[in-house]
Amino acid sequence: MATFTDRWRQLNWDDIALRINSKTSADVERALTARHVTREDLMALLSPAASRWRSARNALPASALATR
Repeated sequence: MATFTDRWRQLNWDDIALRINSKTSADVERALTARHVTREDLMALLSPAASRWRSARNALPASALATR
């Protein structure tokens, strides 16, 4: 059985980076409203397209975040 490290080494990081960097604002919005987050949703949330949402969330007071 392959270990996590074995699997990690098999990943095509160039392809992953391309997929993450190709995500759009629409992909991010879809991920934010998803009932079940997929691998593609995670890529959208990690993408540069999500920076707007991360900045907005960081600007919120802690009390606003506690209600989520």
